[in-house]
Amino acid sequence: MDRIHRQADKQVDELRHVAVVIGEPGHDQRHAGIAFRVDETGEFQFLHLAWHHDLRKQNHISSKYSWVDPQVPKARLRQLAAICEDIAHANLVEQIPYSFGTPVDAFDESTKKFLLGPTTTGLTCASFVLAVFERAQLRLARYIGWASPDSDDIRWQQSVLEALRRTPGVSPEHINAVEREVGNSVRYRPEQVAGAAAIRKRRPVKYQYAKSLGNDVVRLLRGEQPVCELRLSRWDRLLDRLGLA
Repeated sequence: MDRIHRQADKQVDELRHVAVVIGEPGHDQRHAGIAFRVDETGEFQFLHLAWHHDLRKQNHISSKYSWVDPQVPKARLRQLAAICEDIAHANLVEQIPYSFGTPVDAFDESTKKFLLGPTTTGLTCASFVLAVFERAQLRLARYIGWASPDSDDIRWQQSVLEALRRTPGVSPEHINAVEREVGNSVRYRPEQVAGAAAIRKRRPVKYQYAKSLGNDVVRLLRGEQPVCELRLSRWDRLLDRLGLA
């Protein structure tokens, strides 16, 4: 976890091209986004899906947030930064819906516009980060085998649905689509995404490891010491040695 830094202690401006930003703006509520700059001498922009049809590109990151220096080669980070710029440009007008859709193939390869469809009904802040990395062919999470939503996930999904119902301008069609997803769509948590970006090996990250990494990210956000929950099974260690994991 030595690649996770508090913005108050180390400014994201010290980084090269891309950082995954993570914070806890409310009680037990995390938020994630991407800080990027195409030119190493340029100013960092904070790209994040704040809410329904509310994709933001800002030049300020709160000191209460932390950021992850991704374990990705420099050339790939430069490519990822360019994709962030293209996605921001393509979707700031025709905005991205908020829902629990898949992050796979969420953006058009050429135009970088969000592809609204049967499974890409929208994104959360966390799945937005996954989707941007996906577009750069940098898969952070192993989606196969990701845990089905538990009772806490379903409560959170229901709270999102109720908030969407109270949000002016959200179409009935979108409300119905999100209602069908509650309890049926997996949840990618911001801290799990940030943890997956912080490690080099074992990417894309399986759910059990992402969960352990995410728990430590939350502890770091709260000023606590990580407990190093991440453990590899004997089988996984063998796969690592053989280069098959």
